[in-house]
Amino acid sequence: MSSRAFPSENHAEPFSPDSCHDSAISRPRYVVLQSLVGIMLAYQLLSGTELVASHLTSEVIVGGLAAMVLCLMCVPTSILQATWFSGTLIGIDTIFVTATIYLSGNARSDLYLSYFMLMLIAASVRRLSHVIAFSLLLCTGYGVILYQGVVQTGSLSVGHLLGVPVLLVMATFYGLALQTIGAERQKKTLLLGSIKALRETEQALQASRDQLEIRIKGLKSDLSRANEHVRQEKQERQGLEQQLLEAQKMEAIGRIAGGIANELGHLVSVIGRQTGMVLSRLKADDPLYGPVDDIFRSGGQAAALTAQLAGLGLHDGPFRQVLSLKAVLEEIRGVIRGLLPTRIDLDMVIEDAPMDIEVDREGLEQVLLHLAVNARDAMPNGGQLRIEAKQAIRGQESEAVNGRGSHQSGVLIQVSDTGGGMSLETQSHIFEPFFSTKEMNVGLGLTAVYGIVKQSAGQVDVVSRPGQGTVVRVMLPLTGQGRSPAPSILANVSANGQETILLVEPNEIDRKLALSTLLRHHYQVLEASSSVEALLLTQQHPGAVHVAVSDLIMPEISGRDLARRLLKQHPMMKPLFVSGYDNEAMVSHRLNPRYLLRRPYRQAGLVEKVRELLDA
Repeated sequence: MSSRAFPSENHAEPFSPDSCHDSAISRPRYVVLQSLVGIMLAYQLLSGTELVASHLTSEVIVGGLAAMVLCLMCVPTSILQATWFSGTLIGIDTIFVTATIYLSGNARSDLYLSYFMLMLIAASVRRLSHVIAFSLLLCTGYGVILYQGVVQTGSLSVGHLLGVPVLLVMATFYGLALQTIGAERQKKTLLLGSIKALRETEQALQASRDQLEIRIKGLKSDLSRANEHVRQEKQERQGLEQQLLEAQKMEAIGRIAGGIANELGHLVSVIGRQTGMVLSRLKADDPLYGPVDDIFRSGGQAAALTAQLAGLGLHDGPFRQVLSLKAVLEEIRGVIRGLLPTRIDLDMVIEDAPMDIEVDREGLEQVLLHLAVNARDAMPNGGQLRIEAKQAIRGQESEAVNGRGSHQSGVLIQVSDTGGGMSLETQSHIFEPFFSTKEMNVGLGLTAVYGIVKQSAGQVDVVSRPGQGTVVRVMLPLTGQGRSPAPSILANVSANGQETILLVEPNEIDRKLALSTLLRHHYQVLEASSSVEALLLTQQHPGAVHVAVSDLIMPEISGRDLARRLLKQHPMMKPLFVSGYDNEAMVSHRLNPRYLLRRPYRQAGLVEKVRELLDA
């Protein structure tokens, strides 16, 4: 707060009662002077020989003079010192003196002239010494005039002689009274000046207080902002620590899963090879053929699960490319719509702004499909699925949820559903492997989503409350300027064709990923989730089927049996079997590795394998 100088040039000096103590008329002075005036006037009235008034009038005047003396002796001090009292007393005495001069028969022009000059001197001069000095001069002049009159007339009356002391006494009276009045006025002026100075000081203090309050308010605001900044930094630090813990946990889980997948892969390969050797020596009607085949099928399921675990790390850096998120969403819209029943509405909102990101396209599609399937399963009775894509400040969305996030430009993909929502306990485990709230679900979908997003330097947050639906926010960084998106796969015709592909895949996500890839390469695709459905589709399809892609091991009808039945209807068809077993195990089952696609595989590998079979 800037210092403020209080005004001092207009300050009146504080009035001290002692400053006018000597000039103030105290009660004894009033009484003595009034007694002298009364005695001299009474003597003129009572001893005068040429009285104009009657004796009664003279006695009344004398009584009034005596009453004034008594009044001065009894009047309270507060009234005695009042300015108006001094003025009133002077006025009454002036009337008494004037009336006495006239009624006593001593009225002369020179006396009246001297008297009124005395009043003018008293009114003009405020100091008592000056009044007395001028009065002495006046009395001297009056004495000279009186002497000349005596010389001319040869007679001298007592009333004429009393005019001089009356003038002197009244001069003293006037001087003291008027000085007291002047002192009171000065005191009043000083008080008014002090009041004005105090008011100015009060105004200055008020202004200073206002400035101080503004400063305090500003300091409080600064302190509040500082506290908020500290709180945000604390939350951000806690968020980063939580992210680090989550990343370390997921990294540890990933290492464990990778190790398990590696060990299981060796065990499953042994099962595949040994069952192949046994089955090759058994006839189909042998009692052991069925149990051994069941072991082979169970090993195949274990191989598929092992492939899922191994596939969690397939979307790392080497497969990234700069893509337009808007183009990817437009191309996969139909595939996502095919995942949803008619009772669920799909609303896709894509911001018309550059949203180029560097990701693995297959991983991005897998994220979108997993989130869409989870949202669908959360709405068994129908609802609305909303997918939004827009530019955002990276960290703002997650900060609103958990108070963390580094503020950087990014792309926000937000998937919202109107389902039953999740509890906080469920949310804390949704990205962990093998955690699922649905039966017949391995629980690796959201684990794959988490891994893909983290490998793309992104973040994923979930907001959900029981009965209020779920919102999944995926933040991915924008690419730097000058990096143009890779051309859409629709423009890549190196592996394109017009042939018909029968796609048989029980796993919904894998089937939709393969469907999306094959459609982008202009293939005609017959999509089936089981062998029975595949047979029905091929019977209804009027044209030829060029390649049948299916799992080697499927319930009801295996991939080999399905291929045999389809070859009867389409002799030129070429089968492509997908299995988690390695080539050595498949050779033991008398399968040509040329017709095998081992899990885990990438969609580009599927397209290349299909094209290879078609061109052979």
